[in-house]
Amino acid sequence: MRYRWVRYRYSEVFQEAEPQPLEDLWGSRRRVMLARPQWRPPVDLYETENGLCIKVEIAGLSEEDFEITLYDDTLVIEGIRSWRLPDAARFHAVEVRYGPFRVEVPVLLNVDREQVSARYDLGFLYVTLPKMEVNR
Repeated sequence: MRYRWVRYRYSEVFQEAEPQPLEDLWGSRRRVMLARPQWRPPVDLYETENGLCIKVEIAGLSEEDFEITLYDDTLVIEGIRSWRLPDAARFHAVEVRYGPFRVEVPVLLNVDREQVSARYDLGFLYVTLPKMEVNR
């Protein structure tokens, strides 16, 4: 697990829309759907008196398989869940998602970036963004 704090964020903008079917590719009548290259794991996001807590379900990974980046206004968690094909297997269902994933969480409060913590336990990643103490 790697954690970075980056001051500036550059990202590509994608329109949120359903994939559109393409017809008659290479002269066939077959319908082909374009799929997104990344998936988004389930996320719980809640605020406590002390900070913002993010819980991400990413089972089957090691800490080296994902990266956490905190920008000024967004927390980004990304990584890859690798496909490990068992020998001589015949699948009847494949529901677990594999490949690259990405989670973006908007950060709308002042965060103490020196006290950010993360832990990975039993398939869940827990990231805590403590609130910056206000001097009165």
